[in-house]
Amino acid sequence: MINEIKLGQCPETNFALLEAFALNSAMSLFKTCALESVYDSFHPALKENPSLNKMNTAISMAFHLSEAILDGVFNQPTPHYAMHYNRVNSLLDDVALKITAIIQNGGFEAMPIPASQIIDKSSQKGYLNHKIVARAAGVGFIGRNNLLVTRQFGARVRLVTVLTSAPLKLCAPVEGGCGGCYECVSACPAGAIGETAEAFELAKCVEQISKFQRLMFVAKGICGVCLRACSKKELNTKIKED
Repeated sequence: MINEIKLGQCPETNFALLEAFALNSAMSLFKTCALESVYDSFHPALKENPSLNKMNTAISMAFHLSEAILDGVFNQPTPHYAMHYNRVNSLLDDVALKITAIIQNGGFEAMPIPASQIIDKSSQKGYLNHKIVARAAGVGFIGRNNLLVTRQFGARVRLVTVLTSAPLKLCAPVEGGCGGCYECVSACPAGAIGETAEAFELAKCVEQISKFQRLMFVAKGICGVCLRACSKKELNTKIKED
């Protein structure tokens, strides 16, 4: 099927073809933004890649995590959620690779950015911040939990990014905020979440995740408590209040 998808010079047609493929490959949301709008957030190691100069668009894709699995996360991550988290990251990377193949088959440049890869341990940063790209592309807004929050699924998503030179229709950011919802603030076991996204205390979050890694059979640095707290139900409430 990948070889049957032919991209051309029409941004709208290319977008429709890639979006259809992504959604048929289990992605929940597919959006785009101008690369220059998020370039300043890229890690210096990514900016050193000369191929980046040929690209002008960032593709953001989101996968809706299992509601049932997250409903089982209370004060700490579970082995069930840990396995789900790892498998979803693999799926996101797999779809990003296939999107890359389609774009390259069309004669354009494409660079997939891993869904979950830390290249700077001290700052807990990857090559780019997927949620910043997702926000610029209109996937959602940054909530006070410092996560990407979507209107459809709350924060219960995982993200991946593909950078490309392919002509693609661009999406617009969406307006949104947490309003009067403070579910994540009271749920956070680290007390890391404040009034705004800017007040989020990363050091507290990282310390709590490290504790979970030492105490539990969870290989990846995860928590999931604030994701459970930020569901579509709470999101519907805060949209009414904004």
